[in-house]
Amino acid sequence: MAMKTIGRGVAVAALACAVALPAAAANIKARFGNTMLGTRPDGTVLKLYYNKDHSFSGEIKVPGREGVFVTKGTWRLDGKNLCVTPEGPEGQKGAESCTLLKGDKVGDTWKTTVQGTDGKPVEQTVKIVKGR
Repeated sequence: MAMKTIGRGVAVAALACAVALPAAAANIKARFGNTMLGTRPDGTVLKLYYNKDHSFSGEIKVPGREGVFVTKGTWRLDGKNLCVTPEGPEGQKGAESCTLLKGDKVGDTWKTTVQGTDGKPVEQTVKIVKGR
């Protein structure tokens, strides 16, 4: 499937949602080489990939929209929080977002509330999945 942006408004909202996804682990190492998989009741699926060099990338698929929104940026640890800064169009940096780290190993699953593509809060399930 070809990767493409799914629309500017949706892309901006999706990027904000992707930033919220990393409500992740007390052990950042569990993310390296694995996938952070977020699913929402509306069928939206987020896949994020964290790298040791403090970068991340990912893709967001919104049901009913053609294509996949691709995201990337940087991450850092701040005490017990994981902070991510997305990279927008043409290399522009988005606002940093920090959330408590959850999950320590592959298979860990939890719920978190994030901003949905419509701007309203939505609960999503996050899971650390083996491999990429």
